This record gives sequence, C-alpha cells and structure tokens, in this order.
Amino acid sequence: MAARPVKSVFIGEYTTASGECTLAVYGLGSCVAVILFDPLKSLGGLAHVLLPGKRPAGDRGEELPAKYGADAVDILLEGLKALGAAPGSVKAALVGGAHLFQAEMDVDRGVGHRNVEALRASLREKGIPLVADESGGEQGRTVFFDLPECRLKVRTLRAGWTEVPLGKG
Repeated sequence: MAARPVKSVFIGEYTTASGECTLAVYGLGSCVAVILFDPLKSLGGLAHVLLPGKRPAGDRGEELPAKYGADAVDILLEGLKALGAAPGSVKAALVGGAHLFQAEMDVDRGVGHRNVEALRASLREKGIPLVADESGGEQGRTVFFDLPECRLKVRTLRAGWTEVPLGKG
C-alpha cells in the first residue's frame, strides 16, 4: 500500500486539496492553522497564518499570500469553491495560537491570542461554523488534516497525537 502524500504548509502559505492526502503544519507556536473543509465533498484547505487581520496596503504579499488571517480565509474559500465546495457546507477548525513566551503576554496579550480572535471574527462574518478550536495554551502543536476522511490530528509534546472531533454531520 502506497504512503499517503503529505502537503506541508509553511508560514504564510496555504493549500487546498481533494482526494487522498494529508495537509500538514509542523511546529505551530503563536501562528494559527486555519482549516476549511467541505465534509460532504471531502475537500479541504489549510493556511498557516502569521498575523491577524487583513494585509496592510503597503504589503504586496505575493510570496506569503496567507500571512494575514482574514486574507487566508478568503483565499481558502475561493480555493474550495474552485474544487466544487458548496458555500453552505464549508466548516472550519483552528489550531495554534499558543502563548510561548511570558514577555509576549506581558506586553500585548500575545499575537497568538490576537490571531485566534481575528480568525474567529472572520469566520463569523462569513457565516462559516467553527466546529473545532484547539487554540491557546502554552505549547506548540503539529497539525495533520487527512483527506478524504476530513480527520484532524494534533500533536503536542506533552499529550502526543490526539484526534480532534469535527462534528462533520
């Protein structure tokens, strides 16, 4: 049996896919993996978000199209629609946004927290239900999203691998 192809998504990048594959982000800290998926058509996409909000006017962004959360949600939606997703069937999951450095918390509540809050707001604005939220805390994570099963697995150093229920129904 052949190994399942893995598509790694690096900071500011995204991918959408159908068929048998795993979308992966390794070593998330304050960054957030936003996963949009259509469980009825077994389609999914993942973006590795670095900063909250929309891209500022002076930041061209060709190299890192999913650097900002609101832009990442828009890009993933477009990609899933191009693959045949029905707008009303798209769901979301968030993973990451950890607070890894005490100084970060003392100064500004942490970029991880701001990333998560901005992504939640963007998903609400677009009417996309958030069915899993593995964010915050004080440890990094690795994320695997398996297609066509629409299965989310998250690894931390303390807990190892856990499967996150997505309430796909």
